[in-house]
Amino acid sequence: MAIYALIVGIILCALGILMIFGQPSFLIARYETFQKFIRKKMVGVDKEGLSKFYSILFVVTGVPLIIGAIIGFINPDIYELFSIWLYIALAGIGIIGIVYCNVGKRFIKYKEDI
Repeated sequence: MAIYALIVGIILCALGILMIFGQPSFLIARYETFQKFIRKKMVGVDKEGLSKFYSILFVVTGVPLIIGAIIGFINPDIYELFSIWLYIALAGIGIIGIVYCNVGKRFIKYKEDI
């Protein structure tokens, strides 16, 4: 089980680092399309701010998974005890972060703002 956490943690950290440089633009395009569908008066999104938000979210959820996986390789008994709590906490952080990003108006540009 620790190998899966390590793989997911590495992928999340790599995505976080790529988001700093603005490479995976499909996430920003998905966000912009979703928000345009819901909010008719919006013109665009703050791509730089959204990219920073996603990079922080990915790194904050990826690093604890990598640390937990390393602990799981060193001592599997301890990993069995805390792994479920680690997954619950990281899922909560991820869900709250995505909901905050999609519901909040922090990254949206309206016609009136231009």
